[in-house]
Amino acid sequence: MRTISCGLRTARGRPERKLGLFLALAFGAAIIGRGAGAEDALPGASLDSVLSVARRLSPELAARALEVEAAQARVEIAGSWNDPTLRITSDEIDRTGGPRQNKMIYSIEQDIPLWGKRDLKRDTARAEVNRMKADSRTAETELIEKVKVAFAQYYQADQTIRATRELHAVVHDIAKLARERYGQNRGSQQAVFKADVESSRVETEIARQEAALRSAKGRLNALLARPIDAPLAGPAKLRPLPAPELLAPAPLLERARTANPGLQATTAAIAGAQSSRDLAEKSWYPDITVSAGAIDRTGNGPNGYTAMIGLKVPLQFGLHHAQEREARAQLGAARARREVLDQQIEGDIAEAAASLSASRRTADLIKTQLLPKNEALVRSGTAAYAVGKAELTDVLMAEHDLADLRIQLLSAEFDSQRQLAAIERLIGDDL
Repeated sequence: MRTISCGLRTARGRPERKLGLFLALAFGAAIIGRGAGAEDALPGASLDSVLSVARRLSPELAARALEVEAAQARVEIAGSWNDPTLRITSDEIDRTGGPRQNKMIYSIEQDIPLWGKRDLKRDTARAEVNRMKADSRTAETELIEKVKVAFAQYYQADQTIRATRELHAVVHDIAKLARERYGQNRGSQQAVFKADVESSRVETEIARQEAALRSAKGRLNALLARPIDAPLAGPAKLRPLPAPELLAPAPLLERARTANPGLQATTAAIAGAQSSRDLAEKSWYPDITVSAGAIDRTGNGPNGYTAMIGLKVPLQFGLHHAQEREARAQLGAARARREVLDQQIEGDIAEAAASLSASRRTADLIKTQLLPKNEALVRSGTAAYAVGKAELTDVLMAEHDLADLRIQLLSAEFDSQRQLAAIERLIGDDL
C-alpha cells in the first residue's frame, strides 16, 4: 500500500501516468484473481478434472514408477562383470637347503563369462523392464477405469437426488392443492392425508439418496488419494459415448492385441523366458577365470610374474538339465498365459460391447419415447385434478412413474459409462 500511494502522488497531474498505473494494477489484480481461482478449483465437475488428480497423486502409480526404475538399473547390473578378486599370498622360495626365505605374491583374478552369456542376461533384464512397464500401465488403466466408474456413479447419485427433490417439490404442490380443495369443500380429507404421507415418503427417499451420494463422494475421493470427506465440485455432465461403429468387437479386439498392457506384459515375459532358456542352454559352455600377479622375493632373488587361466567344467549334469527344464517350462507357461489372456480379453470385449449397446438403446428409448409421453400424462393429470376431473392417486402415480423413468435413464447412462470404461481398459486407450 505504501508503494501504491507514493506512485499516485508522483503521478499527480500526469493523466497518462495515472492511467498506466491503474491499468497495471488492474492487470495484476486480474492475474492474481485468475491464479487464485485456478488454485481453488475443485475436482469433480468433469471426468478430466478427477483423472488428472488421480494420475498425479496415486501412490500405486508412484510405486510402480520406482519399480520400473529399479528394473532399469538391473539391466546394467546384468551386463556387468563381477568384481575382481585381489589375492595376497605369502609363500616360501624353493630351496634345497638353508634357512626359510619368504616371497610375496600379489595377484588379481577375474571371472569372465563367454559365449554371449552377458548379452543374454542383459536381454532377460530388458524383458523384465518391459514387463514392469506393462504392469505399471496395467495399474494405470485399472485406476483410470475405477475413476471413470466412480465419477459416473457420483454423477448418477447427484442427478438422482435432483430428480427426487423435483418430485418432492411437485408432491408438495399437489398436497397444497389438495388442502385448498378440501378447504373449498371440493376434496376429501383422505386426499390431504394421502398427499402428506406421500410427501414424507419422498423425504425419506431423499435422505437415503443423500447417504448414497456421500458414499459415492467418499469412493471417488479415496481413488484420488484425498480425504473421503474432501469437497468435490458438482458433476456437470457425463462424457459422450462414442459412435456405434467404433464399438464393433472385431476392431476393438485388434486394438486390444496391440495396446492392451496385460498382453504387452505377457509378451515381455515370453521374451524374458526365451532369453533365460538360451542362457540355460549356454550353461554347458565353460566360463574362464584369468589371473595375473607379481612375485616379490623380498631381496632373496629376482622378482617375477605369475599368470593363470582356469575353466569351470560343467560336470554337474543334473544341475544343468534341471536349469534347462525350468527355463523351458517357464517359456511354455508364459506362452500359455498369453493365450488364456487373449481369449479372456476377446470374451470380455464382446460382452462389454453388447452390454453397452443394450444400455444405449434403453437410454434412447426412455429419452425419445417414454419420458415425453409420461411428461404429457403428468401435465394433463395435474390439470385435470385441479378442476376435479382426476383422482389424486392417479396424479401421484403418474408423478412417481415419471421420476422412476428419470432414475432408470440415469441407471442406463451409468451402465453405458461403466461398460465403456471396461472396454477402454481392455483396449488400453480411450475411444
